[in-house]
Amino acid sequence: MDALHCLKVLLQDFTHHFIEMACNLLETCGRFLYRSQDSHHRTKIYLEQMMRKKAVMTLESRYVTMIENAYYHILPPEVNTTQKKKEKAAKLMYIDKLLFQDLAKPTTDKVLRQMRKLDWDDSEVSSYAIRCLTQIWKFKYFNIRCVANMVSGLVGHLEGIGVQVVDAVLEDIRMCMEIGHPKFNQRRIAMIMYLGELYNYRMVESGDIFK
Repeated sequence: MDALHCLKVLLQDFTHHFIEMACNLLETCGRFLYRSQDSHHRTKIYLEQMMRKKAVMTLESRYVTMIENAYYHILPPEVNTTQKKKEKAAKLMYIDKLLFQDLAKPTTDKVLRQMRKLDWDDSEVSSYAIRCLTQIWKFKYFNIRCVANMVSGLVGHLEGIGVQVVDAVLEDIRMCMEIGHPKFNQRRIAMIMYLGELYNYRMVESGDIFK
């Protein structure tokens, strides 16, 4: 092919504007040449030759950058797409188990006792637990009352948790109503239901509901 012949000639005197011309040629049609069955082998040889010349020659930094850009334009560096997802800490997974698996009407008292035993002085544990107790749309609908009962039971054990949960619930309802997107409909309904249950357990002042 004419393009490969031009590249071969440019590589023979790989200096200054010949480098620019070779890189421009590769960025223009290098991928096609590399992927075409008829030209793949020769293109691969010329690319390897170009990188060897870059390694042994003393070149200005701009030429080095041009050569590398042209090479990686044709052969992008491999990206590791199999990186393991960061595993959640065991203490947080335990909270998930208590709230999202074990919690039900018959087990509310048992789960409450286990929740009280958590290390609430650990900021990671406390913030995660409060976030879970706030995101009521992640629970089964018939467990909403159980979660409100759970928060009520934790208030006497942990100062401030009730205020944090209620404030977060009110803020989430306000946000969903302001956005008004249909995708938040189920979430908004769950949060309003939760607010009502928190009110039944005397976690919310009447003024916050009826003002």
